[in-house]
Amino acid sequence: MPYAILRFQKRKAGGVAACERHNERKKEAYKSNPDIDTERSKNNYHLIAPPKYTYKKEINQMVKEAGCKVRKDSVMMVETLITASPEFMNSLPPEEQKAYFQTALDFISERVGKQNILSAVVHMDERTPHMHLCFVPLTPDNKLSAKSILGNQKSLSEWQTAYHERMSA
Repeated sequence: MPYAILRFQKRKAGGVAACERHNERKKEAYKSNPDIDTERSKNNYHLIAPPKYTYKKEINQMVKEAGCKVRKDSVMMVETLITASPEFMNSLPPEEQKAYFQTALDFISERVGKQNILSAVVHMDERTPHMHLCFVPLTPDNKLSAKSILGNQKSLSEWQTAYHERMSA
């Protein structure tokens, strides 16, 4: 099995809008990432459509409904990058790529709750197809806590092992 890649990036309130602009391709030019071919952006697709408004508005609504306490330095969203080795991913026909990303979405949904996922978008406009999946780190007892969901280094290692096993099945 090729490398199954799963990477988490915690985002505080100040980083949410920039993440949304990149993931949802709301910018016209991407000087910071020359791999983006805007001619191919029309091939990008969502497995979970983004919120009607903005990520930030949706996060604020979810946090309010959960009754969470929010600190200035709270992690408001976790961005997950999902892909595989370029040679593997680029060798798959489109329907198998989509199945790969759907399996990854199912894996993440089971662990963080589908209701907490803001968006899952597959980028086909860069060198290697990949998915950006963003979720609000709300725990079952309605706390905003990326640490509780992702855990420490050992927990992240367990995430990686479970993810690889799921994607290899």
